[in-house]
Amino acid sequence: MEYVLARTPDPKKAYLELHGGTWRVTVSVPVPVRRALGATKLVHNLGTDSLREANVLKRKHVERFKRRIAEAMEAVGRPSVDDMKIAVEFSKVAEELKRNGSAEDWQEFQEAVYERHAEIRWKDARWVRVEDPEEGPNEVEEALPEQTEKAMLFSAISHGRATPVDLMHEDYRKQLFVKDRTRADDARALRLLQEWCKRERIPATLQEIDVRRAHAFADALVEMTGLHHVTLNKYIGRLSGYWQWMVPRTAAVSGNVFANVRLKGPKEKHDQKERPFKDSEVADLLRGPAPPKLRDLMMIGALTGARLDAIVDLKVRDTAYNCFLFKPQKQEASARYVPIHPDLAELVARRTAGKQPEDDLFPEWPPVKKAGSMRERSFKASNRFTEYRRSVGVDEVVPGKRRSLVNFHSFRRWFSSRMEQAGVPGEMISAIVGHKRSSITLDVYSEGPHMRAARRAIAKLKLPPLDGSPIRDEMTLRPRAHPR
Repeated sequence: MEYVLARTPDPKKAYLELHGGTWRVTVSVPVPVRRALGATKLVHNLGTDSLREANVLKRKHVERFKRRIAEAMEAVGRPSVDDMKIAVEFSKVAEELKRNGSAEDWQEFQEAVYERHAEIRWKDARWVRVEDPEEGPNEVEEALPEQTEKAMLFSAISHGRATPVDLMHEDYRKQLFVKDRTRADDARALRLLQEWCKRERIPATLQEIDVRRAHAFADALVEMTGLHHVTLNKYIGRLSGYWQWMVPRTAAVSGNVFANVRLKGPKEKHDQKERPFKDSEVADLLRGPAPPKLRDLMMIGALTGARLDAIVDLKVRDTAYNCFLFKPQKQEASARYVPIHPDLAELVARRTAGKQPEDDLFPEWPPVKKAGSMRERSFKASNRFTEYRRSVGVDEVVPGKRRSLVNFHSFRRWFSSRMEQAGVPGEMISAIVGHKRSSITLDVYSEGPHMRAARRAIAKLKLPPLDGSPIRDEMTLRPRAHPR
């Protein structure tokens, strides 16, 4: 079956219809208010057979009808609907009609699309005076350029010629098993792409984003955001994952246009990598004026090697069997048990006293309450720790590097290095901190040899002196860079 596009009306006859030998004004009434207005279109006979006179006379009646329709729309409380969402629904109908529809069905579909197209295009239009070579001066309605672009995009999506870049994004994110922070990165990456398309006046559709434009978008990111190239490459990587997922799912994407897109930055020297805390730094942090809610976080971080988000998410029930049960992080497949260090016994007893199993161990660090926020629960705790760490002079900033070489994760590195120095086997250290490479499983139910060995290993870890005694930091084989 051959389908033809609905005929575009002559602009000289916009809102006009010849009826019984004279011209009349006609304005279509949107479906939601047809019952309220009792008509599918509003009509006023101009009483003239001259097209030129009709164009002069029609304006006040067109504006009157539009005001009447707008008032009716407001009265029925029509919910605001995103035009592009409607276009996507239209595109699904178009696909079905191409397979099974009749010519009459297709014509009805075309008229519905054009009606909405016209509604979008002529929104907030203005009247301008023009000189017609044949009919002389006249006033015509002129659409805003941005509304015309939106209307054209609406029609292209409705007919399946264009696909919005975010059409499948929610489905993509639903199948991801990642942390909320990574989900937020996905959302921000796509938002940046849409902002770039708007700035460059490029339709934000899959068909318009090719390899050349993917590279152009990446090149513009530094100027758009001012962010470090490492962060921006993370966003590009999230877009690459989305595009790769779409390849087998939609004909609109034939390949991953972001596959080889990367921003280059200054190469970091090997001795500028983030490092463990030194013993003296751990002592400074734990002896300093930290509030209990922060000091307790640091103590657990130092004596378990756990990540900050896993610590703040602990509940009272997660301290049973004299173990912490930490939720899975990063590439960990499941939650893991870690024996509670003897030096943490008082802290755990204090924080669990009088509480129910479902209560938070750290109620001082509640989840983010803002609706729709994808920030991790540890967001505020991390910021507060950074402020405190700097206040006690524990820092190492390298020119050109966006982050200090020490952070809360340095407790985890300190834990691993000190366990090595205590002679704990690497397999056991990996099992305790949750590294994927470990083949040891710590199971509290049987309290088998692995768990008993883990308890002995944890007990070997000693905090540096916190009484002000001199601390001699362990020497490493590789010198560290020092701030100038």
